[in-house]
Amino acid sequence: MLKLKVKLEDLERNNNPIGIGVVGAGETDTGQRGATLIEQIERIPGMKTFVVADNFIHEAVGALKNSCISESEIEIAENLSLAAKAITGGKRVVTQNFDIIPKLVNIQVVLVATKDSEKSAIVAYKSLMNKKHVVMLNALTDVTVGFILKMTADNAAVVYTFSAGDEPGVILELHHFAQILGFKVIVAGKGKNNPLNCAVTPDDLKKLSQKTDVSSEILTSFIDGTKTMLEMTALANATGFVPDKRGMHGPEASIDDLLKIFCLKREGGILSQEGVVDYAIGNVAPGVFVIVKTEQKSLINELKYLKMGEGPNYLLYRPYHLGTIEAPLSIAKAFFDGEPSIAPLGTPVAETVAVAKRDLKAGEQIEGIGGYMVYGTIEKAKIVRAKKFLPLGLAEGAMLISDIRKNEVISYNNVKLNETSFMVMLRKLQDGIE
Repeated sequence: MLKLKVKLEDLERNNNPIGIGVVGAGETDTGQRGATLIEQIERIPGMKTFVVADNFIHEAVGALKNSCISESEIEIAENLSLAAKAITGGKRVVTQNFDIIPKLVNIQVVLVATKDSEKSAIVAYKSLMNKKHVVMLNALTDVTVGFILKMTADNAAVVYTFSAGDEPGVILELHHFAQILGFKVIVAGKGKNNPLNCAVTPDDLKKLSQKTDVSSEILTSFIDGTKTMLEMTALANATGFVPDKRGMHGPEASIDDLLKIFCLKREGGILSQEGVVDYAIGNVAPGVFVIVKTEQKSLINELKYLKMGEGPNYLLYRPYHLGTIEAPLSIAKAFFDGEPSIAPLGTPVAETVAVAKRDLKAGEQIEGIGGYMVYGTIEKAKIVRAKKFLPLGLAEGAMLISDIRKNEVISYNNVKLNETSFMVMLRKLQDGIE
């Protein structure tokens, strides 16, 4: 971390900051705001937001003004030449034309902060093709087409990464920490700070939305479990771990319960195998954890001395995650080290699939996540392929061609996909690689 800090300070002294393009100044899929991230970046030595793309110009302008950038320094530009000229002249650019960002030579890193998964996929792919690093904040995009985006990045000698700070990236740090020290990781998980209610809709959450200033759709995706399933799918594909069962176990548990619950059945726990992702409902949130084991007697004695327990299983717990606040770490790591914070290891080992939230009828068009029609659940990729289950990221815009019962997993056979979707096109390419 010190190394990154020194390198960023060197860029600042030399007036040669990392040029960043931000896609989305409004609400991200975590309920945080891209605008807050822009303000944060502007206070970090060696980084500068040159362009912000958003459907709403006032959101982007407001984010830059809140970053102590005067209105005279901000220019609205809807084509590439005007945007490039403005940046060369020392100005910051705001645009509704998302295609500008991937083509600007002044941009080295593209931060994809929009909750629009289709737009996320388009901008990420075009940015990688133009040899720009991409930091992805949209979990749905990552778990649906992250593998092909990672391959595209590798071929272009740039970095594609899911962002540090959200639970998958933070858990992966603990996972790597444990492995480097010689432990075997048996479970990697997170806390969920609300009970699971797969049937919840935005109508149920209007009051909570007003109270928290988070959209009812985002809150719905939290409470119906979709966001947790997406996060743990991203982690699964970065580690090779799988869910122990469809949807994971998700027990109610305190921090003190984790070791007793997340162990093999023969040890009194709930797991049928090791090497799994899972979550717990309770005071574990907003923290993350890994459960590790060792058979090394001398190490067990050392850990007992350090009051880590009797073994052979041990809990490593981080009591917080900072979400998008940690995204600048991914920017710096990609730019300086050419490494992702978290990215797919290879072909997916897990998927988040679409499940009917209510009885659905043929002829209905499926909406996006956080709505009234579908929620997501995690499943092993080999089962998804065998049963032709529909990845959640392809569900939006698809037309149902048969009735689906509540809580039934939707399959490719039940829908006509939106063939104009870039996400669908990318996914077909990805499946062809597999």
